[in-house]
Amino acid sequence: MTIQNTLKLSLIAMAVVSIAQATDDLPPAKPGQCFTKAFYPAKYATTTERVLAREASEKVQVIPAKYGWTTQKIKVSDGTQRTITIPATYKTVYERVLAVPATKTWRTSLRTNAPEASATLMNAARSAGMPIDSARPGTCFYECYAPAKYQKITEKVLASEPSERVVAIPAKYKTVTKRILVSEGTEKLVTSPAQYKTVRERVLVSPARTEWKKTRCQDRGCNQSEVVCLVEIPAVYKTVTKKVVAKPASTRKVTTPPVYKTVQVQELVQPASSKTIPVPATYKTVTKTKKVANGQYGWTNSPSNCSNAISTGYAAADGVGANAGNGAGAAAGAGSRLSASARPTGNKVCLTATPPKYNKVAKKVVATPARTRVVTTPPKYKTVRIKKLISPASERRIAIPATYKTVTKKRMVADGYAKWVRVVCKSSMGTETIMKVQRALKNAGYYHGPIDGVWGSASKAATRAYQKAKGLPVAGLSIATMDSLGL
Repeated sequence: MTIQNTLKLSLIAMAVVSIAQATDDLPPAKPGQCFTKAFYPAKYATTTERVLAREASEKVQVIPAKYGWTTQKIKVSDGTQRTITIPATYKTVYERVLAVPATKTWRTSLRTNAPEASATLMNAARSAGMPIDSARPGTCFYECYAPAKYQKITEKVLASEPSERVVAIPAKYKTVTKRILVSEGTEKLVTSPAQYKTVRERVLVSPARTEWKKTRCQDRGCNQSEVVCLVEIPAVYKTVTKKVVAKPASTRKVTTPPVYKTVQVQELVQPASSKTIPVPATYKTVTKTKKVANGQYGWTNSPSNCSNAISTGYAAADGVGANAGNGAGAAAGAGSRLSASARPTGNKVCLTATPPKYNKVAKKVVATPARTRVVTTPPKYKTVRIKKLISPASERRIAIPATYKTVTKKRMVADGYAKWVRVVCKSSMGTETIMKVQRALKNAGYYHGPIDGVWGSASKAATRAYQKAKGLPVAGLSIATMDSLGL
């Protein structure tokens, strides 16, 4: 079943359920009868009642105030005050100001313009125990270096490791004649197509049945949106053309024999192989130079006393320059003395002192500060004419009585309700029937149009007016309306 057919069946099922819910309270009916839902309006009763139209109140009458004229002397100005500013006076004084303070600096010599000693040299001297922090200006410390010690040794070393040599032995072949299969026999299926013929068949699409159907009010004059009628639906048939198999499709098997060929073939008599031959190890004698003691750096207070220099505790790395003496190599014990071969490296740190410098600065200072002086003027007066209050404004209250009126009220005594009523079906709304209804409504004084058999807006309005006047349900052209009109 396709998705489209499934959707159609779902819509049909929903329509059947909707109609069943709409007609679950319909009265018993026969085929050909139509019903609509009519609304019976609520009933009201009219009463009269005396109600308050305007409450009692008061009217206020204002009595204005009374005034008279008089003269009075008033102050128009309090006088003025003006502040005069006297500027300050200044004088010039001279002061001795420190421009550059006295400093102590470690340099590479005692010259005041020599480069400052690097942190590397300072740390090396401090690690050798030189009194860096307590030294006085003019003190120098010198770096010394004791070179590393070496000795020569003879040693037998491996020149080449033992190994193996592989010799290849080739394979041996012979030529023989053979009959070989070139192509196997084949099988093939040959298809014979099916044969068809055309036949016609009458198929029942839907059986005969009766069911409630929804329809619009349209021109029947009803004020409801939908009407349901019980109608007979005849059976529906359809003639279909079908293509059926007269002779089914079939297959047959066709075979071909295998194909052979005589060829010269090279066959293996002895496979290829290899043979391993051992190769012994070889040795040689070499002379090596071995370091027995690392070079050492140290510091002393005299360049001629390097043999008594105190070690920094670090060894030089293969004779690297003096600036590397702060960390390369293995530890050699800080505080120990260097050997007699130690010599000065040329590196030194010296503590120099620079005296302070002063500048003579001219300053402008206040001799007499700025000040102010206040100058005042007297107040001013003026005689003016003034309007004075003689008696204040007042009010007088006058009572106004309440008024009443009689009103008519409409009160609901019964609720409106809806009920299924039988109406004239559209199939019965012929020209003759409509003309009879128009004539009866005209005789009753509700229809003023032509007797033309057309169920138009004038006919529908006259029918509704008649139904309201007679207390009938307003439900298009109902059977009860026809009975009331004597039709």
